[in-house]
Amino acid sequence: MKFNLYLLIFSLHLMTEISAQTETCLHNANDPNLHKISQVVGAETISREYILHVPQNYDASIPSPLIINLHGFGDCASDYSKLIGEFYNFNELADEENIILAYPQGAYRPEKEDTYWEPGDNGVNEIDANDVYFIEELVSKLSNEFNLNPEMIYACGYSNGGMMAYSLGCNSNDLFSAIGIMSGTMLEEDCSLENPIPIVKFHGIDDEVLPYNGSQWYQSVEEVVNFWLNQNAINSNTLSSTPLNGGKVILDEYSGGNSESCLQLYTIIEEFDKPGGHVWFSDAIEGSTPNNIMWNFFKENCAITNSTSESTEQLIELYPNPVEQNLIIDHAMSQEYSVSNLDGKLLLKGRIKSNAEAISMQNLQSGMYIIRIGTQTRRVLKVE
Repeated sequence: MKFNLYLLIFSLHLMTEISAQTETCLHNANDPNLHKISQVVGAETISREYILHVPQNYDASIPSPLIINLHGFGDCASDYSKLIGEFYNFNELADEENIILAYPQGAYRPEKEDTYWEPGDNGVNEIDANDVYFIEELVSKLSNEFNLNPEMIYACGYSNGGMMAYSLGCNSNDLFSAIGIMSGTMLEEDCSLENPIPIVKFHGIDDEVLPYNGSQWYQSVEEVVNFWLNQNAINSNTLSSTPLNGGKVILDEYSGGNSESCLQLYTIIEEFDKPGGHVWFSDAIEGSTPNNIMWNFFKENCAITNSTSESTEQLIELYPNPVEQNLIIDHAMSQEYSVSNLDGKLLLKGRIKSNAEAISMQNLQSGMYIIRIGTQTRRVLKVE
């Protein structure tokens, strides 16, 4: 309880500081880890800022991973690095895993009178006018300064930073090996994807800023997931859903795309005894923090997901989903099935005897259910 209260006070204080900023992030200037990247455009020298965390035991003889961690709308890189890096222990993880960690600063833009990221590559090779180009130049600069492992360069971001991470996945996927998203959605649909890119995403069901089910301004989580399944050529029928933390979190895993790419979605139903909101998630999931889950996803590069993939099995189709009354299970072989709630309580069971067999769910309450057919697992939403 004391931890949650301290977290609330710290976050409110940070939000108050951020909202008071105008044209510049003054806090950056006092950060001992502040660095700049500069470019001469015409007769003018343009600079962009970033906070850099070098692991305590950095060894230049050993190639290091690099993670670019992108802040949300209106934030300062220094404040963000203190919250995510120090309070949520991302820097400690970097120390343990010998990760070079950069927190770049979004540009101040007069049209919205704030600092933020603009996803999309507009083709302008200027660090102040093209955020994709800025991040690419930042990676290049860090590659010249440190011994980086070119196969272990990643991007992640929170909220508007998550939007930017998606953009890097679209436009710089030859540079980044995977991306991670915390409470972020995707703005652009024009994706110049040449190489498939693994994605791990965390999103709360009660996100009031970027709603889980979307809004008139933002895509839903399902729409974004479907976009990336299509881009990576991942069959949606490879979905395996697993309830975690006693049903407070649902993990959806998709695998077997081009170059064995995969996608993992953590739906946060409840965190710290409250519905999953618009935050950088920090509560442990089955004993592992979201930071560690993201890092393990990055470094395993879909190896765990693909090693347990059921792509060699006869895939099962379930429809309609969401379902009101009868759920159709389409499978060529006779299989046992079970229906459980998110707490793991068994509600229905039986055996599929023929193709496209229907099971009745009309007596179940509205909500999310886990369907197991043979060794495969699916998630189904029951509606009225």
